Amino acid sequence: MFLKKWVTGNLVIYPGLLGFLHPLIAHGFTGDHDRLLTTPQFIMHTISILIFVFFLARMQNKTFEMAGKKKTLSNIWPFLFFTPWVFWLGYYTLFVPFDILFMFLSIGIINAIQLKPLVKSPTKWIWQCILGYLLAAIAGIIIGLSAYLRYYKNFQGVSRDLATWLSISIPAAFVVAYYFRYILRVQIRIEDHESIISEENTHFSKVA
Repeated sequence: MFLKKWVTGNLVIYPGLLGFLHPLIAHGFTGDHDRLLTTPQFIMHTISILIFVFFLARMQNKTFEMAGKKKTLSNIWPFLFFTPWVFWLGYYTLFVPFDILFMFLSIGIINAIQLKPLVKSPTKWIWQCILGYLLAAIAGIIIGLSAYLRYYKNFQGVSRDLATWLSISIPAAFVVAYYFRYILRVQIRIEDHESIISEENTHFSKVA
């Protein structure tokens, strides 16, 4: 159930919030933009990223609770603080697609640090985690931007942004979901949670 929830959660969050909601909020209300955004455009982009990482981190917390790894809302703050500003760092220094790359790497680095105490091989986990989000970013960038240049470039209005971000987020979601399903199956001690449940059941049966 833990791994299934991880896969399902990522396949919903990335396309739903990054692929669909982000362009609606970031571009639907304030329109298209050049490299230099207006203040309203900057604010709406930031809000949409905050929404995305908030629900992403919340989903991760709920997922790890199923494996007996209690996490709290305090784990969400690094995502809310670092990810938007790393996104803008990539955008304003190296421009597209480095905003996407930097955003994914920030998620990978935060997860690498925060989940390190929960895994069997912490040192190995660090590079596995960062590599996973790097691969997700690369998959999304290559497929999404290739599709944009080939198919979506002449679309009008927000439909172009929706198509592009869905083409970025869906491949990225599959990489995060299934790459980490394999990694987490090895790294997370799910049996610890199962043993706790077994002990509780044994205790209640004795009481009964």
